[in-house]
This record gives sequence, structure tokens and C-alpha cells, in this order.
Amino acid sequence: MKTLVQIKSFIFILFFMAMPLIAQEDGLSKTYVQQGDQIKYTEFYKNGQIAQTGFFLNGRNHGLWTSFNQDGTKKSEGTFENGKKVDAWFFWNESILIEVTYKDNTVQQAIQWDKSEVLASKEVEE
Repeated sequence: MKTLVQIKSFIFILFFMAMPLIAQEDGLSKTYVQQGDQIKYTEFYKNGQIAQTGFFLNGRNHGLWTSFNQDGTKKSEGTFENGKKVDAWFFWNESILIEVTYKDNTVQQAIQWDKSEVLASKEVEE
């Protein structure tokens, strides 16, 4: 049973990782801006919303990268180190959040968070 859940999570993750590659074939507009020794990359949907943004260092993805849906909601976020995925990456799909931990571009762990609960709340007095 645990293996089936892991396979489903892995397929789900692959789908989200492939989305930016598919989107690049749609002729979306892209900008490249030099910022120090890095290049800031931003890709836009045809409606003007940001599709994804991040940085390149020495021609490789480096630092924080974020992808968005066409309505502006966050789709994924994670960190590259010299072109390799590292640390925790987050993938959102409606009420489901998948957290994937990478080390040197290799998945170490994937956790699906799908229980919607209020963990903390502060009521504002009027």
C-alpha cells in the first residue's frame, strides 16, 4: 500500500516538473536581466501573468525558482544549487500540497499534505 502511494506521488511530481518544459514550447515571452553575477529569468503567460521566475548562475539554474498558474496562484517553489534541485520543494494543486526533499537533484522524500486545518488564528478586534 505504501509503495502504491509513493508511485502515485512520484507520478504527480513528475507532472508538475514537466509543466515548465511544456509551457516553454507555447511561445511565452521571456526576460533576462543581469543582476550582479546572476541573470534573473522571468517567463510570462500571454495574459501578462508571470509563469515562472528564477536565477541563472554560470548558465545553470541557481537559487529560488517559483512557478505560477495563469491566474497568478503559486504552482511550485524550490531552490537550485548549480543546476541541481536541493532542499524542500513545494508543489500546490488546489487543496493539496506536496513537499519534495531533494539532495543533488535526487528525491529523498515526498510528502503529500492534503488535510486542511487551521493551525493558528488570531481574531482581530474591531
